[in-house]
Amino acid sequence: MFYIRADANMNVGMGHVMRCMAIAEAAVQIGYKPVFITADNDGEKLITERGFSVITLNTDYKEMGREIPQLEKIVKGGDIILVDSYYADAGYYTELGKICRTACIEDMGTAYPVDLLINYNIYASDLGENYKKENAPERVLLGAEYVPLRKVYSGSAGCRVKEQITNVIITTGGSDPYFAAGTVLEAVLNDKKLSEYDITYHVVSGPFNIFADRLKREYSSRGNVIIYEGLNDLKPLIEQCDAAICAAGSTIYEICATGVPMMCFYFVQNQKQGALALERLTDIKNAGCFTDNKAQVAENIVSALQKCAEDKAYREKLCRQERSIVDGGGAARIAKAVCGLK
Repeated sequence: MFYIRADANMNVGMGHVMRCMAIAEAAVQIGYKPVFITADNDGEKLITERGFSVITLNTDYKEMGREIPQLEKIVKGGDIILVDSYYADAGYYTELGKICRTACIEDMGTAYPVDLLINYNIYASDLGENYKKENAPERVLLGAEYVPLRKVYSGSAGCRVKEQITNVIITTGGSDPYFAAGTVLEAVLNDKKLSEYDITYHVVSGPFNIFADRLKREYSSRGNVIIYEGLNDLKPLIEQCDAAICAAGSTIYEICATGVPMMCFYFVQNQKQGALALERLTDIKNAGCFTDNKAQVAENIVSALQKCAEDKAYREKLCRQERSIVDGGGAARIAKAVCGLK
């Protein structure tokens, strides 16, 4: 059996489960159908709607070491488990490795004693030496060729850069604990330069957004704001838009695959590395850390969106740069490597 251990909730967001579902769908194509294992049932609907089974442990997702006895009753020798959690430590993987073959997705440059470690981020090559130290994994897959996107992103036609921008997507991830969408909306709607353009703002409210009602109450009556809830597939909406304002989670790679000109910001440390790498490797504007200075981030986003609106050549450049980062085949490459651990 192939198991995937990942959680989705208000605190950790949707990113872990979403990227694992892309790998799961790729695994189905080569004859494996993974079963998901979660600490609680917060992400169950998200997973089952994609056709995958879920085993719920009814444990604390932050205390993963305590779940090992339960996993011993589920996972057997010869099975494979892919773990995607920031709360799994070296001790957890050591114990799990006594039960079955192990793989993990890792973002921060921390080595773990697993059979296969995957860091698909654009900055992963900078961290390669980290994985050769204590707790070194048997094998590593590094770099954006392993970005796990759903099959629909493979061979994406890419965006068509228009003369004028008329549609902008704003997405803050599965949750928005600081009401970033509202802060960004307020800034772009009140900017005089941007008001000269006929822009409709498409705002994605994720399933764990505690400010969903406030967002609708304050902005749904605005004629040029559309708020979306319950979206299972962002691709059609991304492709409908001419620019994207995005938190620097896994969605940045979906946007790169389409080539829609992007500006990003971040909330937490694991997003910071991605935002800084995008800024270093492309002309994408990194607006900074929202939790440190939300007013400055909003101001930077306004400035970046102004540049997008004013300069078609700049948007064309971003489109080319983004498309060069991701080819959409990463999930299939990971699935093949993980399933090959048997």
